Amino acid sequence: MNYADDLVILCKRGRADEALLRMREIMGKLKLTVNEDKTRVCRIPEEEFDFLSYPFGRMYSARTGQARIGQRPSKTSIKRMVRKSHAMTAEAMTWQETTALVDELNR
Repeated sequence: MNYADDLVILCKRGRADEALLRMREIMGKLKLTVNEDKTRVCRIPEEEFDFLSYPFGRMYSARTGQARIGQRPSKTSIKRMVRKSHAMTAEAMTWQETTALVDELNR
């Protein structure tokens, strides 16, 4: 069974406490419990937060070097992808048709 149990609320500076209070009211009416250990106010761009394995916060453009607010894959996700790509292109897998392997890698 899937649950909708991850939530990010974006608001203007100085409105976080009000948004948090309203969210708790709504969750209470829905008879849902807020995990206070995981609930926090994060001030972007000074801080980062992780949501669904993506870090969000200040990122820098590789091309221009300019700062922006964005997200990137987590280091764990990148390592997993590299490990999987390495396994798919190992010598033991060279029997595959090149176009089929490229299609699989591109997925």
